[in-house]
Amino acid sequence: MNRASVAVALSLVGWMAGSASAAISIVSGATNWLTSAPANCSPTFLMGQTVYAWDEQQNVTTSGVFVDMVNSGPSSGAIPGVIAGTFNSHFLHLEDYSGAGPFNGSVTFDGPIVGVIFNNLTLDATDSMFGSGGTVYPTAYPFRGLGPQSSFTVSGNTINFSLMWISPVADVVQIRVLTHPVPAPGPMALMGLGGLAMARRRR
Repeated sequence: MNRASVAVALSLVGWMAGSASAAISIVSGATNWLTSAPANCSPTFLMGQTVYAWDEQQNVTTSGVFVDMVNSGPSSGAIPGVIAGTFNSHFLHLEDYSGAGPFNGSVTFDGPIVGVIFNNLTLDATDSMFGSGGTVYPTAYPFRGLGPQSSFTVSGNTINFSLMWISPVADVVQIRVLTHPVPAPGPMALMGLGGLAMARRRR
């Protein structure tokens, strides 16, 4: 194996180690993927004709949390319930009063979607548990959530959305998505791949 091949193999080892901490993997349509959480997503702080998406906390373990949707499918048929386990959390946000829209797109995660939170009281109840530590959320603000003009569907690892909210007050469309974490490659597997690359280099 030449030096270039060894470098590629070792880069793959590093990528595999880092990819376990990834969460959002693909976005489409009117989606602005924020690679770091914003400082504030309260009314008037994060506006524009785009749906902002970002990762919140990862590997949060809970004995039970109420979510507005435990089933896959459209938001119009959402079945609420309690889920328990270890989850990664992600957030979608839209605040736009231009009358444009709806804003359509999708966000795909590296793990399956197991719960969606989109009612204001449920968002309030989970801000401290799943919200990004450096982000100010509009907790206790009554005009947040999905809204009557918005909808979404869930399929596997992907949430497809059509979001807008026309109102005379400062409303924000907000959705929290919980996914199962993807297990990181075991240390022995990573060492094995790196060792194989080095062994082939010595030949």
